[in-house]
Amino acid sequence: MFRTLFSRIGRLEAAPPWGLGAAVSALVAALAALLLSSTIVLSIYCGIPANAPYCSALNFSTPPALTFFGWTLGAALTAAFVWFTRRTAAERAALRLGGMESSVFWVLLVSVGLAVTIDLIIIQFTGRAIEPELQSLRQPGVDAISWILAMVFMAVAQPAAEELVFRGVAQPALRQALGAWPGYLLTAVLYALFHVIAYSPSQPGADFLAYGLLLPLVNGVIFGAVRLVTGSTRAAVLAHAAFGAFAVLKVLALG
Repeated sequence: MFRTLFSRIGRLEAAPPWGLGAAVSALVAALAALLLSSTIVLSIYCGIPANAPYCSALNFSTPPALTFFGWTLGAALTAAFVWFTRRTAAERAALRLGGMESSVFWVLLVSVGLAVTIDLIIIQFTGRAIEPELQSLRQPGVDAISWILAMVFMAVAQPAAEELVFRGVAQPALRQALGAWPGYLLTAVLYALFHVIAYSPSQPGADFLAYGLLLPLVNGVIFGAVRLVTGSTRAAVLAHAAFGAFAVLKVLALG
């Protein structure tokens, strides 16, 4: 199994019909869309006088529903950017959103198993902890809408947007420019750095290194491998969705 995995990672696919410029623009657009949408949503919310007392701190101190709505909007804008900038038939085909070499069942099953295993390993070193994106759910009195929006973001919007950017656009371009392994690993590093910039809490806890940096790095390695082994960005989206759904359900179970 590992021999097949390493073989797939080390073998270059056909060059995508875009270069490093397109990869960089997609990464910048993803970060800009996330920050811009969150700022706009927060500005509208804080423009209502009754909400002014809740606007003294940003991001993770705002109402959870507002945070997840802003992030979901940013993810939608990111996905739209990729889709409309890669509009030719050759570009759409190179995004690899079509069929995959493994069944949906096996991709989801293996992904859930990996998500649980990695989480158990991290908990052994950090104690009980959660992903930075979900820190706002630890506030008292979180309503059902916040939980629904958290699941929509973590299991639908974030996987679709980030996999389009990182595994759909960036990874193929980086592998062609830098080589199979360097491009694959650099994509995972960029994915981790993106999460550090976009989702870091204003006051990181002691477990931030594990959940805020190490976990995204490991996840980026896994999602990139899924993309290469299955030959499908859709499979990477499904794997990412499984990780996201598990993260939300874990927080809900922990209370």
